[in-house]
Amino acid sequence: MNVMTRTDEPRTHFILVPGFAGFDALGSLHYYQGVTEALRGWKGAMYEAPLTLHYFANVPTARIETRAKVLLDWLLQRYKRGILRLNRGDYIHFIGHSTGGMDIRWMMKYLHEHAARNEPIEKFSAEAIIRSICSVQFLSTPHRGSNLARVLGGWSGKLQALVTVLYETSRTLRQPGGHLLASSLRRFGWSAGWVDAILDTMSLFSAGDERDGLARVRARGVYFDTLRWLSDASDDFGAVADLDPARYAADAARAEELFRTTYAHVRLRSIVTRAEPRPGPPEHDLFKIFHRWTALEPGRELGPDCSVRRLDGAGSVALGRADNDGIVNCVSMVWPTPDDSVFIDADHADIIGHHGGGGGPDEDVVSPAHKRYDLLLSSADFRREHFLEVWRSVRRFAFASESGRDRKAPLPRIVLSASSGRIPDPEAELTAAPDSAPAPRAEADALEAEGGGP
Repeated sequence: MNVMTRTDEPRTHFILVPGFAGFDALGSLHYYQGVTEALRGWKGAMYEAPLTLHYFANVPTARIETRAKVLLDWLLQRYKRGILRLNRGDYIHFIGHSTGGMDIRWMMKYLHEHAARNEPIEKFSAEAIIRSICSVQFLSTPHRGSNLARVLGGWSGKLQALVTVLYETSRTLRQPGGHLLASSLRRFGWSAGWVDAILDTMSLFSAGDERDGLARVRARGVYFDTLRWLSDASDDFGAVADLDPARYAADAARAEELFRTTYAHVRLRSIVTRAEPRPGPPEHDLFKIFHRWTALEPGRELGPDCSVRRLDGAGSVALGRADNDGIVNCVSMVWPTPDDSVFIDADHADIIGHHGGGGGPDEDVVSPAHKRYDLLLSSADFRREHFLEVWRSVRRFAFASESGRDRKAPLPRIVLSASSGRIPDPEAELTAAPDSAPAPRAEADALEAEGGGP
């Protein structure tokens, strides 16, 4: 899905990549819930600025290598269609949640390989694409794997078989099958929002019986999108094995070297999340189970204990290997260094808009069919104001990386030697250098100052 303006000026592009589950919207669930209005400065309608949001829907559970290649192919398709434009000097900012951050890193590795051989990729200059990338932000990304994946490693085959059963049940029984599944989960005591999302999605299937033609078309779309998602997940479940810390812990060090050389011009930031289970029953709540497994005998390969500054500037937080957000160990999210990372109290789903705190709409402003769910029942007191704080900081960080860069400057040779250092922090230079950032930053900050943000 692309949210675009009509201006023909050079554009700033935010590309949002989902993690494990890999979808933009599925049934009543939008992966990045409420992010459009948070990033664009919602004021009844989208303000006009050269800012384009792209929500990429990856394959759900495939190997990271496969997902990265699908992302690169998607990127090239947008260049072919003129949605992304090298000749206009468009800027690209990647934002990846969870495994989506790994997909971005691996995709950038493939671009580097083409640039190092000085060969185009489908007639596009890999070097020019690399130069157009301004920033990458990682949200709750398991850079060195997750201990949960290690624990679940032996269950991969069973989990894949379960997804296959769900696919056949949905295909054969349609709405009754979905209600049977959801009611069974209710009997187990699982009451998190993901159960509600299943029920709501199944109810959308029933719209196919209505007389309204648009309702029937939408119902078929939800039904077949769900079937395709389940089919893709049953075909390739390799992401779990990929996230075993013993398998990919060394990749974080190799990626750091790559970003010191080829991607020295790209500004990086990791947002680290942590949450604890709610006290009391039920003990078999899914978040409690996953949190316990993620903290179970975590290995050194996840990364060292460290201290990371808070996003709100109120000091720092000490992180150990057992600390996690219910899915990923916190020290694995810290990359490339603690100085490039910030911390906020949130579980793995809170940060993408699916939190239980009040103050925000239950339905997506852009697409009312998609709702906000408290997907993981953690004790993190994550509310609407925290969500806006996160995503406004994402926007500011991205626009700051464009300051002082000339869109029309000739492309230099950027595959640098390993001894090359990182460029200075653009945000630190903002006070000393003239502000030459594009219009979106100025307009977005003006909106916040006027109180017109979400």
